[in-house]
Amino acid sequence: MDRHAQHFPLRYMLQPQTLRQRMKYHALFWLLFMIFHLLYFAGSKEKIHFETSWVVSYGLYYLRFIPVYYLAAGAFSRLTEKYYGVSLMILTGILMVLLMHAANVAVFFTLDKGFGLSTLSKSFNDIGSLYLAPVSSNRLDDWWMLLIYDITETQLLFLPLGLKMTGYGARQQIEKRDLLAGKLKNDLAILRAQPAPHFILNTLNSVLAELLPVSEKAATYLVSLTEVLHFTLYETGNEMIALHREWAAIRHFLSLEARRFEDRLKVTVRENHPIPTDKLVPVLILFTLVENAFKHGVYPTFEDCWINISLIIWRDRLELSIRNSKPKIFHKPSSQNRIGIGLSNIKKRLQLSFLSTFELIATQTDDEFHVLLTLPFTQASENSQ
Repeated sequence: MDRHAQHFPLRYMLQPQTLRQRMKYHALFWLLFMIFHLLYFAGSKEKIHFETSWVVSYGLYYLRFIPVYYLAAGAFSRLTEKYYGVSLMILTGILMVLLMHAANVAVFFTLDKGFGLSTLSKSFNDIGSLYLAPVSSNRLDDWWMLLIYDITETQLLFLPLGLKMTGYGARQQIEKRDLLAGKLKNDLAILRAQPAPHFILNTLNSVLAELLPVSEKAATYLVSLTEVLHFTLYETGNEMIALHREWAAIRHFLSLEARRFEDRLKVTVRENHPIPTDKLVPVLILFTLVENAFKHGVYPTFEDCWINISLIIWRDRLELSIRNSKPKIFHKPSSQNRIGIGLSNIKKRLQLSFLSTFELIATQTDDEFHVLLTLPFTQASENSQ
């Protein structure tokens, strides 16, 4: 880990641990957790008898926190895929209370079958009788008592689960800052690589005017090149872009590459509806996915290859499917190892904008790669169309 990286102490604490380290730290925490609370009750007014039934009852009483914590932590990890902020905290809290209630019922049922609640402490007998009483016999006051007891017991897990939530939030912030820093770095590199974009485009337009009377085919090729350059130079500065603009740039890019590799490449594009002009998508996401199909399916090989692209427009979302042939022979030995690079960065960027409302799935067989993106639309204002 780079010691000079921003927020190094926080990054160091949040770095992934080995399974052995996690088991050691978790075992130490739960040992201290149980010792602390046993010592607390040892000093209480209630007289404790060191009999088998009492030792087992207090042992189970505190051991029940362990499965409740790990089940809640696992559920929290799943909930982060769809929820965030206050909604995430409320749902996690409700789930913890429900899990604690189920654990209390299981513990008191086990103790009642094993020893009988009447042989245990008065507090165990009183509260255990409420948990094991038939549902129809409990009054409203009894249910309130059980709810308060479940919530009170759940509070003991706020510290460990709160630490997990804090760690999750910190990781999200660091990933977001890293993505923003990477974007700024890429933007700066692009600017440095474009010393005179106006000059380049103006020159191409002049060449186009001279070339059009000579060769219409070559002029058409140059038009596509000019449109792609104009798109990358002037229309990718914002986070969002009109879908029809990015799709037009993709069409020009496909036209260029289809002509370039026409002797060995077959490109098929299918659209189920006209492209709407009032829908926004994250800039360069679709373009990058299409470009990746060429990077990993066409450029690294001299074989015949194919790319099939399907854009399905729904009322509130799009579905982009990209299939491309998988090279058998790579003319660059390192090309095979770079397959798939970039998809993780795209997914992280989409997570920042859409949380879990998108879906990006990449699969491969012996013969093809397949990327499927499902993305919700953002409505464009009139001045952005």
